[in-house]
Amino acid sequence: MVIIRKAEPKDAKEIKQVHVSAYQKNYRGFLPDDFLDNLKLDDEVIERTQNHIKTNEYLVAECEGKVVGFAKLCVPAEKEIEIQALYIHPNYQKRGIGTLLVNRVWQEKKEQGFRKLIIWTIKNGPSIGFYLKQGFKETNTPEKIWKFDRHIMQFAKEI
Repeated sequence: MVIIRKAEPKDAKEIKQVHVSAYQKNYRGFLPDDFLDNLKLDDEVIERTQNHIKTNEYLVAECEGKVVGFAKLCVPAEKEIEIQALYIHPNYQKRGIGTLLVNRVWQEKKEQGFRKLIIWTIKNGPSIGFYLKQGFKETNTPEKIWKFDRHIMQFAKEI
């Protein structure tokens, strides 16, 4: 059984473990191997994440008492909510956990009066199929440059 709940600072280490593991699996071939292989999970990174959790909105997906996925949210414009990060640990991918997180964000934010859910993802990247399946559509917003000169594109879903 998967529980979706608000993140707490004590979740920081598990959130970063999910983040690093998902990056290393999902972005292989999109980001340089040496960057992926040298991602750190040290005290400084964990402390920074604890501070982010205190000042930003995070949801975590918990399975058997362990954080296996998370979503980080922000408000880029009035009535819009952005999923800045959505990662599921590789051992738990393809089990509907990402869908549970997106649906929870969608439901909560609709009740709060938001009208649009947006996300940015790597152009031609591994997550596009997932977002399309969730009802997101590519927007006309110009692409941005992300890490290592990778292009990212915006997708949106009307709430």
